[in-house]
Amino acid sequence: MPHLAATLALAVALTAAAGFVDAHVFVHVTGVFVANMSGNVVLFGIFVGERRWPQVAAHLLSIAMFTVGVAVGTIVHDRRRDTGRRLRPDLLLLAEAALLALLIVLRVVDGPTPRLTVDALDYPVIALGALAMGLQTVVVGRVGRVAVATTYESGAVARVGEESALAVRRTEPAQRHGHLEVVRVLGAVLVGYAGGAALAAAAGASPAWLLVPLGMVLAAAAWVQRVVAQ
Repeated sequence: MPHLAATLALAVALTAAAGFVDAHVFVHVTGVFVANMSGNVVLFGIFVGERRWPQVAAHLLSIAMFTVGVAVGTIVHDRRRDTGRRLRPDLLLLAEAALLALLIVLRVVDGPTPRLTVDALDYPVIALGALAMGLQTVVVGRVGRVAVATTYESGAVARVGEESALAVRRTEPAQRHGHLEVVRVLGAVLVGYAGGAALAAAAGASPAWLLVPLGMVLAAAAWVQRVVAQ
C-alpha cells in the first residue's frame, strides 16, 4: 500500500473511532461532546446563559481535558524531537486505548442514566473521553500535504468548500488536481467521522460497543509501531 494511501486509511480509521466515541457519549451517556469542541463551546455558552451549572461544568471539563490531552501529546512529541529521537505516535495511541478501556469500565459501573442529566460518574467518563481524544489529535496531523484533524471536523468542512471552489476556477489540470486531492482526503475523513457517529447511534447504549473504537485504536497503534520499527 502506498504511504499516502496508508496514512489516509489510518486517519479515516482514527476519525471513525473518534466519531463513534463522541456520538456514544453524547447520545447514550450525557449530551456532551468529547471530541467536537466547537459544539461544546456553543453548548457551554448556552448553558451559562440558562444558568444550568451541572451542564456548564460538564462542557467546561470536556474542553479542559481535551486541551490537556493535546498539550500532553505535543510535549511528548516535542521532547523526542529535541533529543533527536523518532516520534512514537503509537505510544500516544496506546495511552488513548488505556483511557478508553477505563471509560468502558466506568460505563459498566455507572449503568444506564437519563441522557439529559449529569450524574457524578458522568464527569469522569467525560474527562477520560476528552483526554483520549486530545491525545489522538496529535497522532495524525497530515495526510501528504493536506492538514487533517481526526477528532474535530469544522475546519475540514470549511476547507472542502474552499478547495472545491478553487478547483472549479482553475483551468490548469495540475492545479485543479491539487485542489481536488485536498477535497478527496478531507472528504474521506469527514465520511469516517460521520460513519463512526452513525454506527454508535445505531448500535445502542451498551458499553460493550465501545470495544469497537478501542479495537480500532489498538489496531492503529500496532500498525504505527511496525512503521516506526522499520
